[in-house]
Amino acid sequence: MPIREHLRETHSFEPDAIAAMSRAFEEACMALQVFAGDERGRETIARRIVDLARAGVNDAVTLRDRVLLESRSL
Repeated sequence: MPIREHLRETHSFEPDAIAAMSRAFEEACMALQVFAGDERGRETIARRIVDLARAGVNDAVTLRDRVLLESRSL
């Protein structure tokens, strides 16, 4: 699960939350065409997903959709 490499030790998540975050991360990266070579882009997406998860958003679809919505406003 690629999101794991972006998680800091300062906050722990349940396995279900990590699975949802991983799914959202992969789907957001695909939708935004941010591929494996774009480490900066992937880090930005991962950070936003982690921030949303810390705030209590724990559904993969909602996480993905929030990242996609926010990317359109940039």
